[in-house]
Amino acid sequence: NVQKTNDFTRGIPLISLVQAGNWTEAVDNYAIGDAEEWLPSHPSLSSGGFALRVMGSSMTSPYVGGRSYPEGSIIYVDPYADGPYEGKRVVVKVDGETTFKELVNDSGRLMLRPINPQFPMMDFPDDAQIVGVVVGSYYPE
Repeated sequence: NVQKTNDFTRGIPLISLVQAGNWTEAVDNYAIGDAEEWLPSHPSLSSGGFALRVMGSSMTSPYVGGRSYPEGSIIYVDPYADGPYEGKRVVVKVDGETTFKELVNDSGRLMLRPINPQFPMMDFPDDAQIVGVVVGSYYPE
């Protein structure tokens, strides 16, 4: 039973990338002690939403004014967001690893594109699983 909510008092878990990769299997069994901390919700999240802390600089824009997710940013992820997912920033599980990239269609081929041009684009493998769509972010002070 998936619901959208505007209830900012409903907490969502801040979890690790490893936990995010297993989210679809664990979402119904998530306990309070399993999260690093609990954050206020985001109005675009479904009831199964969660938050991640961005690691690395592949999603950091080198350009002023562009959308950027510097290391340490918190992203809100909705595992029940409606597709299509092309053009959206997604959390994806690939070969047991979890990554955060933009899903793009490059001449009919699905690719995972980082915002930072110093990092290469990656093919979207047939066995990749979209864990969720990023619906919001902030950088903690």
